[in-house]
Amino acid sequence: MIRTGLIWSAGAIAVMLGTLYWAFGALPAGEQIPVHWGPDGTADRFADKDGALLVLMILPGAALFVTGVLALAPFIDPFRENLRRSRKAYVAIWASTMVLLAALTGGIAVMMARGGEASSSNEFVRFVMAGCGLLFIVIGNYLPKTRKTFFLGIRTPWTLTSDYTWEKTHRLVGPLYILAGLAGIVIAFTLNGIWMVFTFVGAVMSVTLFGAAYSWWVWRHASDRNEGADYVV
Repeated sequence: MIRTGLIWSAGAIAVMLGTLYWAFGALPAGEQIPVHWGPDGTADRFADKDGALLVLMILPGAALFVTGVLALAPFIDPFRENLRRSRKAYVAIWASTMVLLAALTGGIAVMMARGGEASSSNEFVRFVMAGCGLLFIVIGNYLPKTRKTFFLGIRTPWTLTSDYTWEKTHRLVGPLYILAGLAGIVIAFTLNGIWMVFTFVGAVMSVTLFGAAYSWWVWRHASDRNEGADYVV
């Protein structure tokens, strides 16, 4: 499980480093380069070449951090055996996250290189939104297949103290995340500006909060609920 995830991380980080190398030669020196875009796709922050490269390095750094956390999780999760049994979901989410980060790095580098042409590009925000939608489709597809862990899924006091509650909650929330992801893709190509972001984030947050509330409701009637669980690492 960890080995497969590390292979995905190594490939994604290699692509990111290749993107940085390309950006080093492609970004113009002595000019202000867009490094941040608002919800409507308009560049609202600029930097010189060195500053732009530093901003671009954030995503490879994030990939390294996420890789470290995901590689360490199977050794520190109190439910480590359940995490290993959820390895397909774990690797799928790991790989999808790495692919998204690599794609974002490439997209941002291209937008930076386009300079003034990218200053009002709504396509970039749409690209990010669609990518996030795809990630939630993957997450939603695998959540019902997971076992109780501290690193995956809807982790509430009720799902973590009842296997029945975990299973019921994730069987419901998984398809809802898929719908939220599909909605994100549709939203990416139909709405504009801040409404595009708010609508998608609102959909994801609504599913998450509903899942947390639903887990409490299921737990109240669960025969295996544990009201005083002690977890030993």
